[in-house]
Amino acid sequence: MAEQINEAYIGSGIVYINGRDVGNCSNVNFAIEQETQTQRNYRGGGGNFASVTTVSAVNLSMELANFSNANLALALRGVVESVAAGSVADESVVAVAGGLAETSKMIDLSDTANTVIVKDETDTTTYVAGTDYEVTAAGLKILSGGNITDGETLKVSYDNQGTNVLQALIDSGQEVRVVLDGINDATGKPVTVKVHRWKPSPTSGLGLISDSFATFTIEGEVLADETIQAAGKSKFFTRAAAAA
Repeated sequence: MAEQINEAYIGSGIVYINGRDVGNCSNVNFAIEQETQTQRNYRGGGGNFASVTTVSAVNLSMELANFSNANLALALRGVVESVAAGSVADESVVAVAGGLAETSKMIDLSDTANTVIVKDETDTTTYVAGTDYEVTAAGLKILSGGNITDGETLKVSYDNQGTNVLQALIDSGQEVRVVLDGINDATGKPVTVKVHRWKPSPTSGLGLISDSFATFTIEGEVLADETIQAAGKSKFFTRAAAAA
């Protein structure tokens, strides 16, 4: 009689998507959907005479804690574009009394030499920081009691921060290869999982303000890889664990 081997499992590891390390990932889960057809037993006694169960879908979800632009682009079917650091001269913005007059680019707050100049539309008045407005990364906070009026058009000159800008929900989605280079923390043995084709859907939610470290979940379907033709080989995914 073969020896019974009991092996508990606590999983951890590094997830790669098309070879890219996605960073800290708190959950990776497969969900296999099934459809069952039954033939009723008409010969007496009730129950079914026959049944067939087939796999209707293989889904993979992962919860990510790394809010990199590459991860967010995957979760939001977006495209990341780079905006170089530079200077913006006389950008027109509209003042909102007690609110934000937003600029088109991110103001560079890290540059202590950055001089923000705010004038009225006719260039006759130069407004004073701390009295008429405060500078934020998103633009100008118009101060109550200052000399800037609600709805006034302003000319703003500033140094802009170099940024990576995610344009969300403009891509059609992509198929990717997923590899988990993991370990069973209960035994210390290595475990690898390789998913041949995964097509993630846009995330159903993305938290922007929270009291704790935020995460977001990406879900998608694992599709059959028809390039795998060898008998006994999975078209969906494989799991390898060190032999006992």
